[in-house]
Amino acid sequence: MASLGYSEPGNLAPATVSPLHDRVGEPDTGRLPTSVLELATRLQTTLEADVQLELFAQEMQCQVAIDGLRFQLPGSERAILVGQEAEHRASYDLTLEGRSLGAISLFRRTAYTDNEIEQIENLLCALIYPLRNALTYLRAVELASRDPLTGIGNRRAFEQSLIREMDIARRQSTPLALLMIDIDHFKRFNDRFGHAFGDDVLVTVAQTIGSTIRRSDLLFRFGGEEFIVLASHTDGDGAHLLAERIRESIAAIRNVRGRSVDVTISLGIANLQSAEDQNRLFERADRA
Repeated sequence: MASLGYSEPGNLAPATVSPLHDRVGEPDTGRLPTSVLELATRLQTTLEADVQLELFAQEMQCQVAIDGLRFQLPGSERAILVGQEAEHRASYDLTLEGRSLGAISLFRRTAYTDNEIEQIENLLCALIYPLRNALTYLRAVELASRDPLTGIGNRRAFEQSLIREMDIARRQSTPLALLMIDIDHFKRFNDRFGHAFGDDVLVTVAQTIGSTIRRSDLLFRFGGEEFIVLASHTDGDGAHLLAERIRESIAAIRNVRGRSVDVTISLGIANLQSAEDQNRLFERADRA
């Protein structure tokens, strides 16, 4: 069953969501307006949640004036904002067949009328099923882009992210740094204690790097004992400071799963230059 919960807090009010109806069931296509069914068809043309929400916001503007919407992905800190937030909002928890699809808030400067709330809920019926499909697709993509051992991004995720971050850096004229990290003499852990312990070392190193870098930095396991950090808005000096913090954090590791260890790393740094492509940037960091 599909369920919506609604609240309309005023300015600076907490975002509590209380049920407007006990339950809104799965949409009855025989009772929904034709415009809602047409919107559902449009939304199903893409599996990108960002694109779906932009399309949804465009249709919403045609029927109920809003300044923006924010969608909070379920079980994640990530939110998608279309437009801008404002004083008044209509907020909904979206669930389908017992599964949370996240929360959506629609913002504007004036309060909503009861008739507008009804229009919003009709339009949300068009969003629920396409959004469920988009979230399923997003989860599959994330799993395919994750290193199963360490849980961080894998080589595929790095290659995709590098292109995106280079485009952003050039468009915004901001620096971008790439750090290559290699665990020194990693083979000795496998030879002495076995591959399971070597895996423990890799996980520990990944966690240590992840807790050292900024939230805006991106961490990947490129393969074997090699890791990569993409640091946006980071020039050469900033990259060297970041590399030194990572080196010190790794050197401070003294114990992995009850065994005393001495872990060191080698790092290479390259900052994006104006005319180079992703292969050239990667090669310079690798050589360094």
